[in-house]
Amino acid sequence: MSADRECTGIDCSHDGDVLIVGAGPVGQITALLLAQRGLRVVVLERWEQPYPLPRAVALAHDVVRVLHTLGIGTRLARLLEPWGQAGEELLLESSDGERLADTEVSLDSPSGHPQMSSFSQPDLEQVLEDRVHEVDAIDQHRGVTVRDVRARDGFVDVVGVDRDGTELSFSARYVVGCDGANSVVREAIGAPVNDLHFDREWLVVDVVPHEPLTGAMRNIGQRLGPARPTTFVAAGPSRRRFEFMMMPGDDPAQLDTDAETWKLLRPWGFDTTNSELTRHARYTFRGRWVTQWRIGRILLAGDAAHQMPPFLGQGLNSGIRDAANLAWRLALVADGIAPETLLDGYAAERTDQVETIVRESVAMGGLICTTDPDEAAGRDEMLKNAGRIDFRADWPLRTGTLHDDPGAGTLGVQAPVAAAGRSGMFDDLCSPGGTCVLLGADRDPLEGLDPSLAARWRSLHGHSVHFGPSGWVDVERKYSHWFDALNARVVLIRPDFHVFGTSSGDIDSTNLLVADFLREVTGSADHQQTPQSIIEAADSEKPAAQRR
Repeated sequence: MSADRECTGIDCSHDGDVLIVGAGPVGQITALLLAQRGLRVVVLERWEQPYPLPRAVALAHDVVRVLHTLGIGTRLARLLEPWGQAGEELLLESSDGERLADTEVSLDSPSGHPQMSSFSQPDLEQVLEDRVHEVDAIDQHRGVTVRDVRARDGFVDVVGVDRDGTELSFSARYVVGCDGANSVVREAIGAPVNDLHFDREWLVVDVVPHEPLTGAMRNIGQRLGPARPTTFVAAGPSRRRFEFMMMPGDDPAQLDTDAETWKLLRPWGFDTTNSELTRHARYTFRGRWVTQWRIGRILLAGDAAHQMPPFLGQGLNSGIRDAANLAWRLALVADGIAPETLLDGYAAERTDQVETIVRESVAMGGLICTTDPDEAAGRDEMLKNAGRIDFRADWPLRTGTLHDDPGAGTLGVQAPVAAAGRSGMFDDLCSPGGTCVLLGADRDPLEGLDPSLAARWRSLHGHSVHFGPSGWVDVERKYSHWFDALNARVVLIRPDFHVFGTSSGDIDSTNLLVADFLREVTGSADHQQTPQSIIEAADSEKPAAQRR
């Protein structure tokens, strides 16, 4: 239980509400989100310090929005370099550098941040590490290697060894495995893995130019072989990432040396006189995901649950989406507000979205990794004829804890607003911090809401915000356009910023929307608090298979 709550009727001799295995970005972000919601969290990590070398290099807008809720906004801003600024382009090129196709990457998005931004993962990990140490509710232990995870009588026991070989035991009400591709937690629960068998070996290279790059050197994209497919991308302010596909006939050990790496970089204008080689490492790009994200009180997130090729830049992003999707659910369950079945929605939503992204990443990988000359020529001609390709960083949720309407599962908009003499981005003024929001186009959605529904909404610490004469100011009219696009006057936004559902704004439809959300979140145990007429009306709106 949380430190400010009393234990009643259960054994409270445990170390935290939630124990997280793995202190990478996904593990630490999960810990911070849970602590923000009042839970005590234990984090176990085998490495004694944050990993010092670059790995992921791209953050999507919705993930940046999540990071801003952690109290690291000022520190985060220094780490990001938006794609598409200063004339940068996203390109697909032929082997001789001819432009085959390009795409637009926007400096705006539904989240109010650039669509994609580059960053250096070690810098982000240090910011997260510092933030974890600032939060009293998080008890992090480095240098502990987890050996065993076992559930028993409402708790989960975790056994590990420290750097001296001393055995350590911990217990918590829930365990989340964020311990990477070789997850001990995944193995402990025997989670099945769906593998697309897309296994490609690449040499990943990070370089820091001595001088700022200009013009075409700043571009992002793929050079499509077939001699050696290559990725070139920003890797945070003043950093560049190259990924070179390893080809038949390569000596992997020889290629993975400073001398051979500089040979690969030289045609791109990088050498020892104008840049510093940060690292080079061989990676196997894979496409797979677990089909069971939860066994009882043990759950998976991040690379423990999925790995995907980097061609869409969504690996770490998907892990942070896991954290955001799971944290609000787990907090409500741990608080006794929601039944454990709410965690099934996490598994359903993450499986569906992750599978889609993995399959799209593998499909892009198939396009990029083509090495047959005839197939490559046909691909290049197809791309030239197309000229433009679509790039997206949004994958709406399609199943899970959602109302039955077209807007459900999309991202809630964040844009500039003003209220009570203050102005800023919506999240800064609303400070949702893990709560749900009822947003009205022109009047308070709580006006006319059934009193019992309003009381239960407030028990979830739900916010109510509206625009209009007596409400907030829609500074750029983005919310007005959004409501029109949704054909709605009320939008219910979940704590992870996804739209649960919408209402036309009349009292009955808003009652139905809120009643459905409360039922999806809290289960059927509290239905006696909701008027039966509303429950029955809400039931009639759902597909027959979902009716209670």
